[in-house]
Amino acid sequence: MATSSGRFSSVAAAAAAALLIAAVPAQAAAHLSRSQAITVAKAQPRAASLEARNPGAHWEAQYDPRSHSWTVLLEPRGAHNVLAAVTVNDRNARVTHVRIVSRVGSPRLNSAQAAAIAFRQPRVKAWLAQYRNVSHTSTLGDHRVWTVDYYAQGEQVAEVHIADYSEDPYEVWTGPQVAWQLARGQPSAYGRKANAAYVLWPLCALFLAGLIDWRRPVSIRTLDLVVVLSFVGSLWEFNKGDVFWSTPLIYPPMLYLTARMAWIGWRRTPRTFAISDRHLLLLIALVFALMGFRLGLNNQDSNVIDVGYAGVAGASRLMDGVLPYGHMPNRDGKPCGGRYFNGDPVGYRQTDGRCESPIESGDTYGPTVYLAYVPAVAAFGWSGKWDHLPAAHVAASAFDILAVVGLFAAGWRLGSRRLGVALAFAWAANPFTLYSLNMNSNDALVGALLAWTFALLAIPAARGAMLAAAALTKFAPLAIVPLFASLRNRLVTFAGFVVAALLLLSMLALDSGGISLFWHRTIDYQLGRVTPMAIWTLGTYHPGWYDLRWPQHVFQIVAGLGIVALALFPRRRRKDAAAVAAFAAAAVLAAQMAASYWFYPYICWWLPVVMIALLVPRAAPEPAPAPEPPAWQGPPLPTA
Repeated sequence: MATSSGRFSSVAAAAAAALLIAAVPAQAAAHLSRSQAITVAKAQPRAASLEARNPGAHWEAQYDPRSHSWTVLLEPRGAHNVLAAVTVNDRNARVTHVRIVSRVGSPRLNSAQAAAIAFRQPRVKAWLAQYRNVSHTSTLGDHRVWTVDYYAQGEQVAEVHIADYSEDPYEVWTGPQVAWQLARGQPSAYGRKANAAYVLWPLCALFLAGLIDWRRPVSIRTLDLVVVLSFVGSLWEFNKGDVFWSTPLIYPPMLYLTARMAWIGWRRTPRTFAISDRHLLLLIALVFALMGFRLGLNNQDSNVIDVGYAGVAGASRLMDGVLPYGHMPNRDGKPCGGRYFNGDPVGYRQTDGRCESPIESGDTYGPTVYLAYVPAVAAFGWSGKWDHLPAAHVAASAFDILAVVGLFAAGWRLGSRRLGVALAFAWAANPFTLYSLNMNSNDALVGALLAWTFALLAIPAARGAMLAAAALTKFAPLAIVPLFASLRNRLVTFAGFVVAALLLLSMLALDSGGISLFWHRTIDYQLGRVTPMAIWTLGTYHPGWYDLRWPQHVFQIVAGLGIVALALFPRRRRKDAAAVAAFAAAAVLAAQMAASYWFYPYICWWLPVVMIALLVPRAAPEPAPAPEPPAWQGPPLPTA
């Protein structure tokens, strides 16, 4: 048996290594050179004629690995504007867009005309109708683009960008879309092809078909799985840029799952987990096929959002002996590295003279995040720019693989290998774990650490250490600490937690004000956020929305009391693994609902414990010992 287990572990480790190697981005370098991209752009008739009419004009080219495209700009001599912009696909050398940004001479529009075009937009008129005393400004930028901003009640409430050469209002933002790119409905920026119907819906079908009990397809388990997938409805509205629908829609499934997890933890209904040999072989094949698909998609068509870039920048700081908190790349220095199409500088000179892309708020995560990126940054380096970031791709892929392997290990330890395969499949087939991976975020790291926490649940010191690592990643797993205090061997668990936490927090010694920086840049910053990604603060961006700040405080108090109560209740019996997982999931879900920010990758945080709670087999509760008969208080009984 030991030989078989060792052989199986070796095969699994080799397969994981092969998958990770496949995750190394193949597109770290551009196919076209700078001169080749410029040659392609020059061949465009409109751009060529404009160059001929402007003696001394020159071409500049900037490669964007996130979109696999070149932006080639025609700039006039001695001026700081742009005559034309040509977008060239790096993969096939085809021109995908030509924009004549500026013409020689005076602008075609004046500020009043630009404002009139902006106000004619139906979305702008409908939105501004909710306000009184609206003011506006019209500004012509360097690229001959008019920006019309609208203000009401001291806040910017709408923004329109108009190309002067064509009088085209090509960007219209209202409400939270002005300040939050997340609210603008840009699937290409968040998840990319993970949002495509031909990817999203087949994954939902696979997830459901692979995990339901086919002996009883109409059951509470099927309902639970459907609710886990029901966040797709919110995502659909989010991709359309309507946060006033997408944000409220996340709460019904989270409320259901919280209540369901609490019920599973409180009630101990016996159940088994059984799948046929054919079903097992199919799940094994699907796990490897899905992981290959996920990592291949990440390699070929994914981007790195700010979360992944922050991990790389923070790891680089650590490798230089600098504390990430308070020392992330900022905009204080001189612009460098060229400019993006919208005119923003690619980077700024930092105090050490290095040209780096800014991400001032990239230090809001726990120390586990930055340490986890160190191996990838050490292996693949970092240019200082927000470019293709191969280290971020490899780190996110590693987190994904660790989650799958961790769930398999947890299932094996808590039930059987068959259960482990089913749990691994639950992660690999879930569309939201793919959504997170395709943005190369760090949220899968939380799920992976919680999966390994339950794989090591029977080892008190190890489970405490793993929980500390998870809690010092994105902080929500701190809600599980009271629950673990109710388990047996709590002192050893607590010791493992404290030792691991101190080791992770030891990086704060790199700066004399490390503790203060850590608090203000993480917990304090998160507590003060006002975002359109939570129902509590959504009304800040809509004059007709309900003010839910006081209800949020009430909910936070109730959720906090419930989480603390997990240290004490239920006391009538020993908790089994399913109960521990269920209460842990309820605690994390409650913490997410109480916060002022939520995003779809956060499903990765609680998905492992939810699936363990739903699938781990449970034995009947041990009967309470029969009470001893009371001692006889009467006269002595007669003897034989």
